[in-house]
Amino acid sequence: MMIVEVCINYQDANVDRTFDYLVPGHLEELVEVGKRVYVNFGVSNRVVEGLIVNVKEDTNVEREKLKCVLAVIDKIPIVSDEQIRLAFSIKNYYAIKLGQALGLIVPPFVSNNEIYMICAQQTSDLTLENELKEIYNRILKRPVSANSRFAKENKDKIMNLFLKGLLKFELKLLKSSNEEKKDTLVEPQYSLTEDQKKALELITSTFDKGIYKNILLFGVTGSGKTEVYIQAMRYVISKGKSVILMVPEISLTPQMIQNVKRRIESEVVVYHSKMSSSQRQRAWLKLKSGEAKVVIGPRSAIFAPAKELGLIIVDEEHETSYKSEKSPRVNAVEVAQMRAKINSIPIVLGSATPTVEHFYYALTGKYAICTLRERINKALPEVFVVDMKKEILDGNKSIFSRLLLSEIEKNLQIGEQVLLFLNRRGYSPIVICRECGYVYMCKNCSISLTYHKDGYLRCHYCNYKQEYTGICPKCGSKYVRQYGSGTQRIEDEIKTYFKDARVLRMDKDTTTRKDAVEEILSKFKSKEADILVGTQMIAKGLHFPDLTLVGVINADTILNMPDFRSKERTFQLLTQVAGRAGREKQGRVVIQTFNPDDYSIVAASNHDYESFFREEVKIRKTIGYPPYSYIVNFIVVSQNEGYAKKGIEIVYRLLEECTKIVNLKIYGPSESPIFKVENQYRYHILVKFEKALQMIDIANTIKERYNYNNAELIIDVNPLNTL
Repeated sequence: MMIVEVCINYQDANVDRTFDYLVPGHLEELVEVGKRVYVNFGVSNRVVEGLIVNVKEDTNVEREKLKCVLAVIDKIPIVSDEQIRLAFSIKNYYAIKLGQALGLIVPPFVSNNEIYMICAQQTSDLTLENELKEIYNRILKRPVSANSRFAKENKDKIMNLFLKGLLKFELKLLKSSNEEKKDTLVEPQYSLTEDQKKALELITSTFDKGIYKNILLFGVTGSGKTEVYIQAMRYVISKGKSVILMVPEISLTPQMIQNVKRRIESEVVVYHSKMSSSQRQRAWLKLKSGEAKVVIGPRSAIFAPAKELGLIIVDEEHETSYKSEKSPRVNAVEVAQMRAKINSIPIVLGSATPTVEHFYYALTGKYAICTLRERINKALPEVFVVDMKKEILDGNKSIFSRLLLSEIEKNLQIGEQVLLFLNRRGYSPIVICRECGYVYMCKNCSISLTYHKDGYLRCHYCNYKQEYTGICPKCGSKYVRQYGSGTQRIEDEIKTYFKDARVLRMDKDTTTRKDAVEEILSKFKSKEADILVGTQMIAKGLHFPDLTLVGVINADTILNMPDFRSKERTFQLLTQVAGRAGREKQGRVVIQTFNPDDYSIVAASNHDYESFFREEVKIRKTIGYPPYSYIVNFIVVSQNEGYAKKGIEIVYRLLEECTKIVNLKIYGPSESPIFKVENQYRYHILVKFEKALQMIDIANTIKERYNYNNAELIIDVNPLNTL
């Protein structure tokens, strides 16, 4: 008898094991990895739903003790064998539970039966009770939606009919009257530069060989990486394969999406978690059937059911938005690499500012590398670094340097546009009483409250807010002052200098409405505004022909953060935002900083990634950080500080036991840099490993042995920050 390995309650985050079941002869032709089944479970033998994750001939359990599969639910698998293998890779690498990994891959509308019709199997042998016969005949006459009221009200009877083999789930076709039609005319290919041709040749030849390879496409901003992507996609699609194109944030890449849709002959679908349920269902069904060959999206797109996958492209591979900061803390770039390896296909990692690790792997031969050194249309913008210490000593009390104000004036006079960047929203990030020194802090988090123009102080971690009275709650003083600048203040103050300028602001506060991002960008592109003020949302993926001046208000906001990647983040952000200037006309960039000699700022001002990399890896090697080690942040959280502290002590003892067999370096335990977030106290231990396999083994060992229920353990593998 055939045996199947079944994950019970497969989307329950606490599920972490599978169970073996025998397959009766009459079901053997129906069972398949990725299909759902009904089985008896537990001592009570209750009927539950499970997912087949493996089909095999043997088992470690005595066959006499195995129960049998009762029924196969699906006509076709809801996930592919490849996706199941990916789920197990994710579970192992990130030391999470199987239910968490499967929960990333199986979308909620599948588990909620929103895309299925219940259909009846024709049979001549029908001996049923009247109630069952009535339901069967009704479904035979007209299939019903699996999540309909009728199906829910008759759940037990319908399950009974399933167990008798009289019903099956089938995918239903979803249509939309306003769905975008594919244009019949596809724009031709553009001629490539020699560097672009070399990159395309490497990608297509790797695809033809059917091998897994990481290809780093390293090109300055505006060097034509997107054109390489598109021509590689066209080649792969012409061979009958599909492509996943990952982008950092879907709302910020409308130009990329439209460009791909115009240039690709196959249907292109967008796939992300903010789509409506029906939109996401349609995209999922088109990909699963093979009707669509290209999927574009952020993190969640890597889990899409792309059929016969041939290529994965990660645009702006350095972006932190690819890493989830909530459990499970997976990095979509690493997951993309896992999926590429499973499928034996190339993965292209594109960036003007690649991560230090990836560039190191390229230099040492672990990755292939293609370099695009020249902009397609124009030279890189001229960059001016302003020392704000000197500005203050010279009597300038403004947020803006005199150079920046002068350059803005020039642009306004000739009708060209300006982008002002500050990676801090709100009006003022700190409010202090000058009498007693009281700082307004969030009651839920160890973070200062930011003043906003609506008269409220807000926490940018948990969204707590309180009304701002201007009176110190500690001593009653009226001498309360707002310090520092956010985007709201920049917007206000720029209007005082340039009263006739039309100003737009784009940050989290102005983009809460649906389509707000698109509206702001559309207005700026159509020149309904002269100046765009914003946070890192405006630093990437944007191309405006008349944008010739970029001003960085404070380059030090990330530089001074207590994290080993702060220099890298600073360089990347400055380079990316500077790259918005002069895409079609000669551009200028003004960077304001109190640290003009810092190597990350100097390198960014010179558009010189290699010099930044050389300085950064010297420091990383000295202190033993990636790429010279692998790190895991073990975080224990609880609403009770004592429980959190006890939990981290348990983790520390478990890690100490591991040092007897593995060489690892333990830093901690200690309070996390941000000790309290959303009323949860946080302690952590940072651990460095020499080898990736050691890291995976120890992380999974700690996960298995940690059994303290009063505090949650979060295992953050390869953290992007340690805050």
